[in-house]
Amino acid sequence: MKIQTLFLKIALVALGVVVLLFCLFAFPRIPGALIREYPHIGLERPLFMVGLYGSALFFYVAEFHAFHILQLVDRNDVFSGKALQAIATIKHVIFAMGICYLAFLPLIYRVADYEDAPGLILIGGAVVLVPFTISVFAAILEKLLKKATAINLENQYTV
Repeated sequence: MKIQTLFLKIALVALGVVVLLFCLFAFPRIPGALIREYPHIGLERPLFMVGLYGSALFFYVAEFHAFHILQLVDRNDVFSGKALQAIATIKHVIFAMGICYLAFLPLIYRVADYEDAPGLILIGGAVVLVPFTISVFAAILEKLLKKATAINLENQYTV
């Protein structure tokens, strides 16, 4: 089991590095590119940037808690209150990422209107829906883990 969790830990660290590189090199260039391409867009640019960096911040919080869950799996302590707290936090943080992605929609609408590309609005809406869907999935996992923890606790008392 430790090999699989080691692989997942390495993948989490790699994702964290990629997001950090985006935050340091790609995200700062976006406002300039938006100003050059779409000079008529005003208030949407800072809102978009807040959404980008806010979602990156929430990503790191979720990554930290996912790493914590993997450590609990390594110690065979996944059926505990610590894992439940971590999953609940991940659920809330991913929901907050979805809220940050909602900040993208005004800019996407303005760009789609300018470029006459209504499909862009649909793609933007799909991107916004992904974190909310994952948050619902995390809520289901949280309920399942609560039930499994209760069953595990009952089995400990009967033995």
